[in-house]
Amino acid sequence: MTEKPIAWGYMRLRDDTDDQELLLIEDRLHDYAEAHGLRLVHTHYEDGPGISPSRLVRRLIRDDVRHVIVPSLVQISEHPLLQLLVSEAISLDAGALLYETSESHGRADVR
Repeated sequence: MTEKPIAWGYMRLRDDTDDQELLLIEDRLHDYAEAHGLRLVHTHYEDGPGISPSRLVRRLIRDDVRHVIVPSLVQISEHPLLQLLVSEAISLDAGALLYETSESHGRADVR
């Protein structure tokens, strides 16, 4: 039996997000991973206004993770240019694919 590639989830925590909402979002990330032949093994939760791309890229490289799933690109940043920069860092620097629960981004297709 071939083992599924591992994936990490990423969610930015906001002050108004309750625990029940977080559980529902994480369940959706797990369902998305399963539907796309991936195994979600960890979800990073980050406080504050946005992602720390260099820290995430270093962790992806260190742990040899090639798939990152987010509920939406707004989890990365609300600014479209920052969304693009972080997605490119994940793709080009870490060699990973970035997935929204509605579509995928990256240089390869894993379907």
